Amino acid sequence: MKKYSLIAVILFASVFLSGCSLSSTPKATTTVKVPVSNILKSTDNGVTWEAKDKTQDKVNLASVDVISIACNPYDGATSYVGTLANGILKTDDGGENWSLLNFPAEKVYGLVIDNMDGRIIYASGVWQGRGKIFKSTDGGFEWNEIYTAPSDGPLVISLAMSRKDSKVLFATTSDKQIMKSTDAGVSWKNIYSSQSPVEKIVLDSANDNLLYFNLANGSILRSIDGGNTIDESLKDGRSGISIIETDPSHTNWVYTAGQSGLFRSKDAGDSWEALKTLGDSNTFPVKALAINQSNSDEIIYGAAQATYKSVDGGINWTPFQLETKNTVSVLKYSSTETSVVYMGLRKK
Repeated sequence: MKKYSLIAVILFASVFLSGCSLSSTPKATTTVKVPVSNILKSTDNGVTWEAKDKTQDKVNLASVDVISIACNPYDGATSYVGTLANGILKTDDGGENWSLLNFPAEKVYGLVIDNMDGRIIYASGVWQGRGKIFKSTDGGFEWNEIYTAPSDGPLVISLAMSRKDSKVLFATTSDKQIMKSTDAGVSWKNIYSSQSPVEKIVLDSANDNLLYFNLANGSILRSIDGGNTIDESLKDGRSGISIIETDPSHTNWVYTAGQSGLFRSKDAGDSWEALKTLGDSNTFPVKALAINQSNSDEIIYGAAQATYKSVDGGINWTPFQLETKNTVSVLKYSSTETSVVYMGLRKK
């Protein structure tokens, strides 16, 4: 396996942080004035947001395209951001300062932290035109290559980990393959070939054998036996889907979202209910979704340059406007602090 050593260290610098202000109309909408970073943080459950832009590395955090975020399950101060062209950024102080890791790939699609050991990180990206998976066992200082695509072109789009056995990993590729490892990435096997690239895998909060997959063509798949067999017959709630998330505290609860709106199932996808969003989802599709791990009634979704928060399970929503041309791409609750949420932006 190839090894890569960290050449960048975390340095601190005092840089101007943009503040939050109330917009004049409508009164219910709060606005962040011209974010100076595409990484934002909320410490009040998504009511207000603050741009985080402190770094001395040669990267402008206002221009990075954020495509993935992972929070350390044991250390709320440590989080990682995967970008489209700048590799991985890391914070050790709750987002106040960010540093570039010496990650081999520039594009970082999948990002997973071991739920048993916060020092172990898995990341998928593109290195010299080829899709790969890398692993770090020391918090991102050194990286080992644990999977490579057979040729240039195919990408490793997403990664997922078992909640109960961190040696069990899942990965999907742009050439429509779903892979599984049961030995922490030492070896892999192909478990399914789909009709469309699988953009994301999510696991049920309590049942590790219950998996969901959302495809690039807008449909969703399900497995009830850990990926041994795949069910393609899920009903409703699956047209135009680009996002899938499981409820962190309710087994069998799963959410889908995209151009068709926002849906929730409480019976593992057998039936669905529509959660009415604000605005026309055909024009402004849901691009990001997060559910509070301690309160399933608290839901935040992002569309275009705004976030919407509900505290009653999706009946009513409170908007928050971002004064930026970039769009919300990722929303992620902290693993240890239920009031902390991170947001990533990217160019349209």
